[in-house]
Amino acid sequence: MARNYDIDEDAFYADPENYQFSEDEIRSLNARALEDYELRVPMTPAEKRALRKWVASGHSVSESPGSKYICDLGMDFLDVYRADHEIAAAIRGKTKAEKIAYIKEYTGYVDPTPEELERMDAIRNTPVYVQKKYETLSRKLFLLWEFLATEGLCQEAREYLEDHKDEEMPMDFSFILE
Repeated sequence: MARNYDIDEDAFYADPENYQFSEDEIRSLNARALEDYELRVPMTPAEKRALRKWVASGHSVSESPGSKYICDLGMDFLDVYRADHEIAAAIRGKTKAEKIAYIKEYTGYVDPTPEELERMDAIRNTPVYVQKKYETLSRKLFLLWEFLATEGLCQEAREYLEDHKDEEMPMDFSFILE
């Protein structure tokens, strides 16, 4: 059997779920991934040097180094590297307030409205046992609506609620709060 990626293929295919890659195998896989990535993705010499240094330090090309400025979920090394350099260049020489405003705009962050802030404060100040009851009730209501949706009864339930919203409860629902 031809060797591929310098791994022990016989051992890998014998039990792929439990196979433990050695450090040399990981280094080899990362080096091959780097070669492929460099062929597919155009980059500047500085980007290429930074990426090679990242891979040489034991990381994958698809692994994120963590951004200095933004939440980088789903970004690989080069995406984060480019975003950080773009932001750094854009905020150079700006005041702290201008830097914050730029990063908020760059990421699409929107400050909470006064109503949202009030709601967040109310949640923070709500006793834990009340929060737990609320979460339990919310889960039960979600499951009830899930059942209604599965049975095709959502529209009928909405109409019933609209028609009877001002009436007293027809039965005791305190069991939901337990």
